[in-house]
This record gives sequence, structure tokens and C-alpha cells, in this order.
Amino acid sequence: MKRIFSQAIDPETAQFTITDPYVNVVYVSDFGLNVNAGARLNNHSEYGNHFVYSVNPSYKIDLDFGYIKGLASYSTAFITPSLYQLFEPSFGNPDLEPEENQTIEVGAEVNIKDRATISLVYFTRNEDNFIDFVDTGGFVFQYQNIEKSFTASGLELVAQIKVIKDMNLNLNGTYTTLDEDLSLRIPEIKVNTRLDYALSELMQISLSYQYNDEREDLVFNNETFENDSVTLDSYGLLDFYISHKIINNKMTVFANLTNIFNEDYQELFGFTTKGRGFNLGFNLML
Repeated sequence: MKRIFSQAIDPETAQFTITDPYVNVVYVSDFGLNVNAGARLNNHSEYGNHFVYSVNPSYKIDLDFGYIKGLASYSTAFITPSLYQLFEPSFGNPDLEPEENQTIEVGAEVNIKDRATISLVYFTRNEDNFIDFVDTGGFVFQYQNIEKSFTASGLELVAQIKVIKDMNLNLNGTYTTLDEDLSLRIPEIKVNTRLDYALSELMQISLSYQYNDEREDLVFNNETFENDSVTLDSYGLLDFYISHKIINNKMTVFANLTNIFNEDYQELFGFTTKGRGFNLGFNLML
């Protein structure tokens, strides 16, 4: 049976061009102050010019045990509407403006020579011009910018620690609080950690663990024609990796066991994910 597909969006209309000049400046002092600043002018054929910038100062103090560094940043960004959101015949809106956000980060980093580097950063992000699928009345829907602003704030911890000789721990964890309308698939707590151990100069093993807290997702209800909120369960994944160098260090053979406990979980509602897996391979340098 021959299938005939129709083109709903006019390819002559559904297109845009972007021109993106930018500049970046780095200042490094001899007394511990560093500043990285950048700016970008985005010219979009559909919604015109959009200016974004970032400023990232830091100040480092060297001490006998290592150093302490203060960190800060302020940045602006935007997300362009997609071709579908702009030009879809039934729901598209060519008058959409880009989503905008402003992010502030403040934190500190501590280094202990040959032992550890640990940083803790507070962040807050404000989002405007959020693009939503809006019921305009009479079961007529359209993509529109909404006036409400959304805020996401939290803490991020990053650590690199030498536990004992030949054993290193890498850890990052994030705690995030969100406005309800912005919380789609974003966990309150997320942790990634990896423990590396060198059995010898030629052989290394790693054990990694990933944890994602409960998340909210949306599923379309065919009876009400609205999105219903569902809660995705938290989950944890444990992986194991081992590698060994052979043939004058030019070939590395490796094995990887993922999702060791065969965790049953969902990243998107209704979509299955991989169970336990095993990989065996090699890397060759010529």
C-alpha cells in the first residue's frame, strides 16, 4: 500500500536566519583577580535583535595548604521559538518572542594541595516570556508568551577528593527549588558520583552512581484535551567499569556493566529505559 504524506507547513514560509557576532574579554591580574566577560548580539530574521552578556569575576587567595577562591557570575540568555511553534498551521504563532532568563551565581572554592578541591555555589535563575500552549477559548489552542515570571534557585556542590593513594572520588550534587510551572522533569535533588581506583599503572576500575529525585511530568488526556500532571519515581543507577592497557600502552581493553541492579525507571513518562547492560571493547592508538 502506497502512503502519501502531505506537507502541512509551507517550507517557503517556515524558515529563518540568525546572525550572531560576539566578543569575549579575559582579564588576569597578578594579585588574584580574574574577570571573564562576554557579549553577543543575536539578529533573528523573525523577531529582530537580542543582546545577551555575561560577567564572571573570581578572586583567589593562595594559602599554605592550598587556596580559597571566591566566585560570582551574572549572565543573560534566551531560547528562540522553534519553527513548529512559529509556523504550525493550527497552533503556530509568528508573533512569538524568545524566552529570556537571567542567572546569578555566588560561591566559593577551596583547594587542599594534593588532597581535594571542593566548591559550593548558590544559583538563582529568573525566566520571562515563557512560551506555553494556551487555550484561547472554545478548544482553540495556540503557542503564546505568558506574562508570568518563573524562578529556579538552589545549591550545587562539586568535589574532587583523593581518598587514598591511587583512589579518587568525584562528586557533584544539586539541590533545586522551582516554581511549579517550571518543574517539568527537573528533580529537587540530583547526585552523580564516581570512585576511581588504579589497581596498577596499567589497570583501572571505576564505580559510578547516579541518583535522581522524584520529578513531575505531563501526559495528554484525550478526554479533557488537557495535560495531566504525573509524578515520576526517584531512581538510582550503579555502573562498573574496568580497563587494562596492553601492547606497549597502545591498546586499552575495557568492560562496562551498567545499571547493575536492573533498576526499573522512567526519564519520560510512558517511555521505557535500558535495563542491565554489558559492553566489551578496545581502543587502539596507531
